[in-house]
Amino acid sequence: MHDETLSLRISKAESRALRDRARREGISRASLVRRALRAYGVTPEAQAEKSGYDVIKHLIGKSNGGPKDLSTNPEHLDDYGR
Repeated sequence: MHDETLSLRISKAESRALRDRARREGISRASLVRRALRAYGVTPEAQAEKSGYDVIKHLIGKSNGGPKDLSTNPEHLDDYGR
C-alpha cells in the first residue's frame, strides 16, 4: 500500500474534538480520520477476518463413506490411543 500525506486546516475546536475522541478510543488521530473516511464511503471497507467456519465451509458434508455412528458408538474407540 502506498501512503500519501494529506494536510488540511481545521479549527481549534475540531482539532480538540478529534484529539479527545482518539484518546477515548485509544487510537491515533490518523486512524480515527481513516475510520471516518470509510464510514463516509470515501474509502473501501477493509476485508473482514475469516472465521474457521469460513475457511472450511466448502468441505462440510463432502465426506463419502465412514461409519455414520462414529461419534456415538463406543466400539469405534476400542483401539483409540494405541
